[in-house]
Amino acid sequence: MPLPGKRPCPLCGSTDQRIQALHADHHVVKCADCGLVYTGIAPTQEELQAYYGGYPVHDQVSPITLKRYDEILVRLERFRRTNRIIDVGCGAGLFLERAALRGWEVHGTEFGQQALKACRARGINIIEGPLDPANYPPGHFDVACSFEVIEHLPYPGPEMENMARLLRPGGALYVTTPNYRSVGHWLTGRDWTVVNYPEHLNYFTPRTLRKLITSKGFRAYRVRTTGISLNRIKARHGHDRSEKEAVRTSQEDLRARLEHNPLLNLMKRTVDALLDLFGIGDNLKATFIKGSQ
Repeated sequence: MPLPGKRPCPLCGSTDQRIQALHADHHVVKCADCGLVYTGIAPTQEELQAYYGGYPVHDQVSPITLKRYDEILVRLERFRRTNRIIDVGCGAGLFLERAALRGWEVHGTEFGQQALKACRARGINIIEGPLDPANYPPGHFDVACSFEVIEHLPYPGPEMENMARLLRPGGALYVTTPNYRSVGHWLTGRDWTVVNYPEHLNYFTPRTLRKLITSKGFRAYRVRTTGISLNRIKARHGHDRSEKEAVRTSQEDLRARLEHNPLLNLMKRTVDALLDLFGIGDNLKATFIKGSQ
C-alpha cells in the first residue's frame, strides 16, 4: 500500500509504491515500476529548515581525502577543454581548491553563510542557492561534480537536466551517493544511518542511478561501488551528530593505517575490487558523459 500524502517516484513518476518495512519510520518506499527507493512523502519547508539549520560544514579534511580528490581530478583531466569545472553543493570548497591548484577555473554553488565564506576565502567563484542554468552560458563547463548531494534532493531529475545544459557535449558529470544495495546496509539493517528523514530522500543503486542520469542525455562511462563505511556501522544506533563526528575521527585513523601499510593497502584494494565486482560497495562513484548534440 502507498503512504498517504505520497509523492510520485522521482525517477519514473509512478505512484505505485511499496512500503519498505525495514525503514517505514523514515517513510521509505520502493517504486513498483522502476525499483527506485525513496521517501514516499516530501518534507515541508519547516522540516528542512529545522534540520539543516545546524548542518555542519567541514572546513578541513584529512590528507588521505585530499589525495582521493587529486585522484579524481587526474581521471577527469581527459575532459578538460574549456578549463572550467563546477561543483554543485560544494560545501567549504575543498575539492575545488584542489582543482584550482591544478589550473582549473573553479565554480561552485552552496547554501549557508559559513560555507560561502569558506569558499570565498579560497578564491572560488561561488553562487548561493540551487544550481540555476541562467547564471552561466550553455555548455560553459567541461566537468560538473555532485558529491553526496543527489540523495538530498526531492526531485533530482531537474538537477541532472540543469547540469546537462551547463556541460559542453562530451563533458563529464561526476556523481557520488550512498549505495542502497551495499554490504554496509546489509550489516546494519534498520540501523543503517544513511536512512534519515528529512536529510536523505532518495536511495540509489548502480542500476537506478544509471537509469536516472542516462535518461537526461548522458551515457555511463564509469560506475563503481567502493568501500565499507565503518563509521556508518559504528554509529548505527543513532543519528546524533556528535557521535558521528567521533566515529569519523576513528575511521580517519583506520584509513591512515590502511594507506601507509603496503600489505593492508593491498588487502583494501582487493576488497574494493570484489565489492565493485558485485556492486555492493557502500559508496557509489559514477562518471557520465554528455552526449553530442
